[in-house]
Amino acid sequence: MFALSELVIYQIASIRKEAGNTHIYKMNPVTGKRFDFVPGQFVFMHILDEKGGSIVKRAYSIASAPHEKHLELCIKLIGGELTSKLENLGEGDKVGIEGPFGHFKYGDESEAAFVAGGTGVVPFIGILRHINKNKIMGKFVLFYSTKTMDQILYKKELEKLEAENLNITVVITLTRETPREWDGECGRINGDILYKYTEDTNQFNWWICGPMEMIKNIKNHLIVLGVDTDKIKMEGWG
Repeated sequence: MFALSELVIYQIASIRKEAGNTHIYKMNPVTGKRFDFVPGQFVFMHILDEKGGSIVKRAYSIASAPHEKHLELCIKLIGGELTSKLENLGEGDKVGIEGPFGHFKYGDESEAAFVAGGTGVVPFIGILRHINKNKIMGKFVLFYSTKTMDQILYKKELEKLEAENLNITVVITLTRETPREWDGECGRINGDILYKYTEDTNQFNWWICGPMEMIKNIKNHLIVLGVDTDKIKMEGWG
């Protein structure tokens, strides 16, 4: 169990229901002390008891960019040990934050491609915000696979980022439906789609985040396309 002094205590400022049972939590440090992090990293969120000790913790990617004053996490409420308790918290309640952690860092590379499945898009939101805010020049492509239109996370923000920044391309593909009004891609992300939007695929640095099965498949596609394995970073679950 962690003591209160070992964690940075954050207060929930707002909760926004996103797609399905996924919610966006914006939090501010109670003491005003923020931690530094690199886009792409994650933190552990702790649910606290009455004395400030940790009851349970889980790892979540950081959706906010380093320049933002608040900490933003995007969490799917699945009725698990932590999320079942998180569902009972509201604005003004406190949680513990430990971190940052992780090798899944974006270091201002000028040609970068990001591949996400489901909630694996979350770290790339922070990365794209960072790229846009700092006017980093280059070519940036986000490949985002989700089952249906109503499960797309950060849809409006992704559309805005792509409209505002000509260096950013967002490629969303649906795997479980083909709506009449949909003009994006359909089916699982494969080598053809990756090549279609990057062409000189090996010139890009690659970040892949999502279920492990998806990550392995994408890595294999990239290797076939000639991408060096040292240009591929992966973070997954399952």
